[in-house]
Amino acid sequence: MDVDATTIAKIKEMGFNTDGIKESGDYYVVEGDILISKKSLSAVKISDKATNAGGKIAQGNTNQLIQGNLTNVIITQEDFDTRWFYAIREAVAAWNAIGNCRINLIHSYSQFYPPYTTAVTPNITVKKVNLGNGGFGQSEFPTDSGQPGATIQVNPYTNNVNGTPRSHEQDVYMLIHEIGHCLGLRHTDFGVEGYYDDYGRYVGRNGVPGTPASGSTSDDPSSVMNSGRMGTLNAWSSFSYYDVVAAQYLYPVVTTPFVSTFKNVINGTASTSAGSTVISTAGAMYDSGYYEWRMLDQSLNVVLPVSSFSNSAQQEWSYGTPGTYYLECRLVGLECPGEWARQTVTFN
Repeated sequence: MDVDATTIAKIKEMGFNTDGIKESGDYYVVEGDILISKKSLSAVKISDKATNAGGKIAQGNTNQLIQGNLTNVIITQEDFDTRWFYAIREAVAAWNAIGNCRINLIHSYSQFYPPYTTAVTPNITVKKVNLGNGGFGQSEFPTDSGQPGATIQVNPYTNNVNGTPRSHEQDVYMLIHEIGHCLGLRHTDFGVEGYYDDYGRYVGRNGVPGTPASGSTSDDPSSVMNSGRMGTLNAWSSFSYYDVVAAQYLYPVVTTPFVSTFKNVINGTASTSAGSTVISTAGAMYDSGYYEWRMLDQSLNVVLPVSSFSNSAQQEWSYGTPGTYYLECRLVGLECPGEWARQTVTFN
C-alpha cells in the first residue's frame, strides 16, 4: 500500500528520510528500523521547508530526548523467552557500562518493580513480531513528553540475509542499536540535515558536539548506530569512541537541583524448598561498580549479611531455615548512589 503524500510530508517535517517508507499496523517504518506511530503524526504541521531530504552528519539525536531528571529506565519482554532474556540482559550491561552517563537500564522479566507491591508499567517493552524476510528489529523514538521510546519489535523468525542463523551476539547487537533509538539516537551514517521551520522549531538531526561531521560515511564506521548492519554478520563487540561521546553528552550525570539514584530490580526464584540453591540476578547490569546483597527476616533483621554474598550481579545461594524473607541488592561505586531493591523469597 502506497503511503499518502500528506503523511510523507509530515514525516519529512519530523526530519526523516522517507525513501522506502512502509506502513506497518499502527506505525510507519522509516530508515529501515525506526517506528513512527500514526497517532504521533496528528500533531505535526507541515511547513514549506519540509523538503530537505539530503545530507549526512555523524552522531545525531532527535529533538525528543528523555526528560531531564529521568535516570532509571525499565526494559521488559511482552512474553518471557530465554533467547531474548539473555540478549536483553547483555544489551543492558553494555549500555550501563558507559561511564559518566546517567541512563540506568533495568532489565525485569516480570513487570513488577520491587520493593513496590503493584505492577509498574515498563518504559520499554520488547515484543516478538514477524517483520518479514530481512526485517530484524524496529523501535520507537522518545515521546514529546520526554519518555523513552516504548516499543522494540524483534523478529524471531528470520535468518541473516545470507541465510545463516542469527547468533546470540547478533541479537545483542540489534537490541543495543534499537535501545539507542528508544533513547533518542539517530542513525550515525544516514539522516536529514536540520533546519528551522515556519514555526521557529528546529527539525531534523541535531549533531552532537565532539563528533565528526564532515559528511563522510567513513567518519565512524564502527558506530553501533550505523544503519543497515543488522542483516549482515555484525556481532556485538563494543561501542565506538563517538558512540560513548554522544551518550555522555546527551545524558550527563544528574546533579543539583535534581536528586538522582540508581534503582535496581532482582530477577529470580521467589519460592523454593529450604536449603535449595537459588539463582538471583540484579536487573541493572554493570561491568563497573559492584553489588551488595543481603537478606532480612520479616522483622527487617539481617540474617544473611553482605559478607555472605559475592559482589557480582548474579548469585547462587541457599538458606536452610523455612520462612519468608527479603532478599535485597543495591549498586555501589557508580556515578549515582544505589537504592536497595527487594524481592520476597519464601523457603518451604
